[in-house]
Amino acid sequence: MRRSIPALLLAGAVVCAPHSGSAQASYAARPDVLPSHADSLDALRALDAHLAGTHTGPEVWHERGVLAWRLSNAERRTGYMKREANDSLLALADSSLRLAARDADLHPDYLVDLGRFYLTSNSAKVRSRATDLFEKALKAARRKGDAATIARAADELGMTWWRRYEDRADRHIYSFVIQNVKDRTFLKDPRSIAYFIDNQTIRAASQDWSGQREYLEAWEDFADALRADPGNQGALRHTYMALADRQRWAELQHVSRVRLNQDSTDAWAWLANGLAERRLGDDRAADAAFHEGLRHLPDAERDRYDRLSRIFTPKDSASLARLPEGEQENLSRMYWLMADPLWATPDNEHRIEFLSRVVYAELRFSVEEFGLHGADTDRGTVYVRYGPPPAVITFPPDPERQGEHRIRVLWWYSTDEAFLFDQLPTYRVVTLEPDDRREFRKLRDTVPVVWALAGDDRHMDSVDVQLVRFRAGPDSADVFVAAHVPVARMVQGIDLARGALQVDFQGYTWRAEPLFDRTFREVLDFGHADADQYRSWSTRVHAGTFLYRVEALQPDAMRGARGASRIEVADESGFGMSDLLVAGRVAPRPGAGDDRWSDFDITPNLGRVKRGQPFALLWETYGLTPKHGTDDYQVSITLTRERSGGLASFAARIIGGVAGAVGLSRSGADHVALTFPRQVPARPVAVDYIAIDLGTAPPGAYKLQVAITDNVTHQTVTRESAVTVVE
Repeated sequence: MRRSIPALLLAGAVVCAPHSGSAQASYAARPDVLPSHADSLDALRALDAHLAGTHTGPEVWHERGVLAWRLSNAERRTGYMKREANDSLLALADSSLRLAARDADLHPDYLVDLGRFYLTSNSAKVRSRATDLFEKALKAARRKGDAATIARAADELGMTWWRRYEDRADRHIYSFVIQNVKDRTFLKDPRSIAYFIDNQTIRAASQDWSGQREYLEAWEDFADALRADPGNQGALRHTYMALADRQRWAELQHVSRVRLNQDSTDAWAWLANGLAERRLGDDRAADAAFHEGLRHLPDAERDRYDRLSRIFTPKDSASLARLPEGEQENLSRMYWLMADPLWATPDNEHRIEFLSRVVYAELRFSVEEFGLHGADTDRGTVYVRYGPPPAVITFPPDPERQGEHRIRVLWWYSTDEAFLFDQLPTYRVVTLEPDDRREFRKLRDTVPVVWALAGDDRHMDSVDVQLVRFRAGPDSADVFVAAHVPVARMVQGIDLARGALQVDFQGYTWRAEPLFDRTFREVLDFGHADADQYRSWSTRVHAGTFLYRVEALQPDAMRGARGASRIEVADESGFGMSDLLVAGRVAPRPGAGDDRWSDFDITPNLGRVKRGQPFALLWETYGLTPKHGTDDYQVSITLTRERSGGLASFAARIIGGVAGAVGLSRSGADHVALTFPRQVPARPVAVDYIAIDLGTAPPGAYKLQVAITDNVTHQTVTRESAVTVVE
């Protein structure tokens, strides 16, 4: 009984078949999914022995050719398109595949494989034979009614047109510029064309894009392939590629959804859908699609797509690789947590953008016949790190250079940043020019990734944050956080009278585990939004190091602002101090007493003091040694101007708080110190607060230091903070 070799080819199966009365291992598979090298050699020897002893049909010749092709490493390249392959195995593959393909009407799929084998050649003449083979295979498959081979042949014909399209695409800006400038010096150095480019030039040139005929011919062939076999993975990926290339995002969304209705486990349909959803602005749908796509990929492929080395510097990538696997996973979670522009939104926009770029690069820059993964190519590397360039400019080969066949492709990001690539015609292999490779490496080491797309004017505003720690126990602390939210800037220009504002205070452990989440939601009158709006929170955390953010989100305009840092809480006991809390006003809460800092009403100002207005200062002292039931200590408050102000002087005066210190004042050119004694009933925690008037102190930054000396043990502890005087 004759075996169905084409079916085995498409399935990548490994089978056992009878040979001369004994069972021999026989492998029939596509070249990219064949068994191991050793197994392939054993199978090839078995086939040779079989062929030497008996007359055989095209199936065994084909199997022999595919195995020899696999073992020859015909697709392996070193340097600039130099092939390292075993010449004897190449000859064996060539002769065997040609013998197998002699009867085209019986085995049109063998013609397709022979054409694909020719595409791995370094010879343009040999590669050119592939097109005739694909056309012949398509005609034979149609006569036979072989839908699977019709799809394969049509898809390969589409890629023949696509290679021509890539050689002609993106010449419209070059043509526009060369017709509209007198200075042709940029022809000598294509990088210089960057100085002729601006958004107006890009818009004017894009009215007529080059390579349209080749693109449409490729598109029709991909469509023919899918009409014959809607599940053909090559034709599906190439359809996604063509749609992504022309930014036909709505169509890509539709095509991928149709495919998912046919097969909800198709990883590449999910990934293509995620790319389309991201570019159409639906990050929630994109995130869900990418999650499903990665879930359905094989583990090795998923890890390759998602590796952080694509956006790390080489030094950071090497450090990551040395970590245990569990720590690598933790670092990855932490990286994406911190890369998320706003924790307040449900989606991590930067991770979604990263996956969008990787998927686009895999679709657009992969070269199947050479085993090149798009995200690993030079173009893919630049694209994943810096996003799509606003303009791609293709320069035809220079006719003045004899024997020059390479096409040059310039990726223009701005007048100051562009990358020049070399492209080998019909091969789809594109590499950075040496000078640009060096410049890219310098940029990669200083700016490893840019998340904002070129030309994107969206801006993430900043939130100024103050964090103060008070001891809660030997292994925990109460944390007070105040934030200045730039509400006026966030609502400026919004065409609404009223709208929502959400302000979040969130914390995470170093393993990306949620620690706390405090949220304010309110409705604001945009026309009377106060530019100086402060929010404050308090929470208790145990000893350790944690990450926190304060974020503000105006959901109507999706405008955001954030401030972030870390909280470090140590195991502490004995004599010590809290951080200094600088505020606009501090006053005992009615009926609450004054045992701890939390018994006070606090009006935040983040250390920003308007000139001529007083400010308040609060702190706690721990572990004073009592004497006769009294804590006896001395307080010294020092204010120092960060920059000398010439002959200008300033004065500091205590106007509230500690009764025995009220009225105390000092003046100086750049430095004042206020010192007073304190004797209070002995307590585990002593709370002090004062109000200070700096009078007409010059605007600028001041360093604030408070020193507490225990008069019993003569121990001293100090804490510092900052005060900024503004007009």
